[in-house]
Amino acid sequence: MFSQVPVLIGLRYWRARKDTRFVSFITLFSVLGITIGVAALIIVSSVMNGLEGRLKGQILGSVPQVVVEAAEADAAQVAQQLSVLPRVKAQVPILATEAMVMRGREMGGVQLLGIDPVVEADHSTIADAMIQGEYRALQGGQYGLLLGAQLAARLGVYTGDSVRVIAAEGARYTPLGRVPSQRNFTVQGIFSLGSEVDQSLALIHIDDAERLLRQKPGIRLYLEDAFDAPRISAALAQSWRDWDQPPGISDWRSQYGQLFAAVKMEKRMMSLLLGLIIAVAAFNIVSALVMMVTDKTADVAILKTQGLGRTKVMGIFAVQGMSSSVLGTLLGLALGLLLALNLQPVLDLLGIWLLPPGQPLPVIIDFEQVALVVFGALGLSFLATLYPAWRASHVNPAEVLRYE
Repeated sequence: MFSQVPVLIGLRYWRARKDTRFVSFITLFSVLGITIGVAALIIVSSVMNGLEGRLKGQILGSVPQVVVEAAEADAAQVAQQLSVLPRVKAQVPILATEAMVMRGREMGGVQLLGIDPVVEADHSTIADAMIQGEYRALQGGQYGLLLGAQLAARLGVYTGDSVRVIAAEGARYTPLGRVPSQRNFTVQGIFSLGSEVDQSLALIHIDDAERLLRQKPGIRLYLEDAFDAPRISAALAQSWRDWDQPPGISDWRSQYGQLFAAVKMEKRMMSLLLGLIIAVAAFNIVSALVMMVTDKTADVAILKTQGLGRTKVMGIFAVQGMSSSVLGTLLGLALGLLLALNLQPVLDLLGIWLLPPGQPLPVIIDFEQVALVVFGALGLSFLATLYPAWRASHVNPAEVLRYE
């Protein structure tokens, strides 16, 4: 008989009544606060995921994710070990170094990559980002060069122009001292990824890179998820720690680790700030429940005289508080997903551009994050109901009904 009493009475108290209008007013604001907090957290986290995904694709899809440099005698054994690594899409030869690209008085520092365009065309994002020339136009012996759009604009060069590449690697010693390795290259293509890579990356054919740098190529790994690079690098280093001359290992963190660490920190801080909105709204439930407990003290006392235990009394007010939380969370979930899925049209309608014109705002909805937001809001709300519910369960019927 008493099993459904807490639910029925809790829902009845939750509905607005003439004698509890002020409590209902506070409850309404609690529902609105939870709705806004949940929706904002879903939208912001989805946008941050989208921006991180765009950076991940534009930057980590074009620069080496993991590079292994092994001695020539160990190259075959190392390649065999790399071929059985999980979540590795491909391994290709590569030569990488820091260099200067000059055109007249203009110059720019770049990461110079020696690649095989035929092998990499199916994996590199640069192949689909060419705005002048062709990615496969690089051929060994022709000393061709692919430049990022921002670097090309700074140097004032176009396809067919000549630039000088100067690299410290492969320097020669002459009677006049140490002379950097340098050579004229012809610009055979320009790419645009819409990121800082456009001003700091240049590609040449791997055969030309071997002649320029006087080095043998290493092995570049393309991963299914670039964020697996730290784990894979650590695993490889551990497996080679007993070698006399272990292969050298580097990954994208050496150049872009700080950038992605900053993005990750920003995501956490935004989630924390918006989570506080949910927490404030959830604990507004405490105010509403405390006033409801005070108003319904006589009712609680009567129920306890009829045999309703403390647990059931706590259940009544827990149901009342959680009803507001569930309603607010469901409304916030629906509103957040609706706006996240249609964010760019909404911004267009309002005339707001958060990115340069023509670039839509990226949105990636992570349903694990959405579930964490939903259950987090419900959990905070449940905690907020405990004290008022506990206080109601300790009402002493004899004292309350003494003068009734």
